Amino acid sequence: MAPQSLKRCPDCGEAYSASYKYCPFCEEEAAFQEGEMLRRSKRSRSKSSHSSSFSLVTPTLIILILLMASLLVYLLFGDQIKAKLKGEDLPVPPAASSSVIETPPVSSSIEPVQPDPSVSAEPPAPVDPPADPVAPTVPYETVYALPTALTLNKSDFTLPVGDPDVQLKVSGGSGTYTWVSQDPNIATVDETGKVKAIARGTVNVLVSDGIRKGVCIVRVKGGSAPATATTSESSPPSTGLSLNKTDYTTKVGDMDVLLTLGVTDGVLWETSNAAVATVSKGLVHAVGKGNCTITATYEGHSYECIVRVKG
Repeated sequence: MAPQSLKRCPDCGEAYSASYKYCPFCEEEAAFQEGEMLRRSKRSRSKSSHSSSFSLVTPTLIILILLMASLLVYLLFGDQIKAKLKGEDLPVPPAASSSVIETPPVSSSIEPVQPDPSVSAEPPAPVDPPADPVAPTVPYETVYALPTALTLNKSDFTLPVGDPDVQLKVSGGSGTYTWVSQDPNIATVDETGKVKAIARGTVNVLVSDGIRKGVCIVRVKGGSAPATATTSESSPPSTGLSLNKTDYTTKVGDMDVLLTLGVTDGVLWETSNAAVATVSKGLVHAVGKGNCTITATYEGHSYECIVRVKG
């Protein structure tokens, strides 16, 4: 095999095969140089892009920072800035007073209070408690003028002096009752209806609820008669009129009894217990066993008769 002929490059001085048209060593160097230049060109473009980017962002950030700083300054010192611009003086807060109020020392020794010789040392006299209020009494005549409509457990009884008190009970009224004795010198009655014998005689004991009344005849025996003792069984106000009967006994089925007052017109007749006896124009009719009071009222005056009905 014949040896290949060589050429020597006039530029780089390297020998190369004559089969190459150009020096491969120079071409390799040129390619290397060209690649280096491309890499540098890329780096230059990259730096240029970074530079342009930086050139746009930086002013924006600076402006935002300045705006934030301005807003902060306005929030903190806005009032002072306004006052300065208007030429007003800002109020100066008063300085804390350094003066201290001195408290005088308190003496630990307390002088005893000397008693006043002009004031008596005797304790004040005790004050009596106020007396219980006394219930007002209603005049007997006022109660006696009321119509008879209340029912008592007793309408007539005898009570010797010295015997235990007799308790009267009432029904048919409002529940608030007033008790009155015709003559307390003969018999008294308290606010509960308890009758006490005082001296010999006969009196009416009345009870009222303010609208109507009930009557009980109390016959007191024993003892001496008082100077003001009532001698009649019933003592209505003096008018010149009186019933023909003030107390009588009858039976169921007996003939009716006519009571008369001395006048016929304008007389109001009432019975205290219609289950015992009824009355119409003075004519009394026995109904059942018991006692009741027949009342005749004329021109504001009342006249009574006790009716005792036996079975």
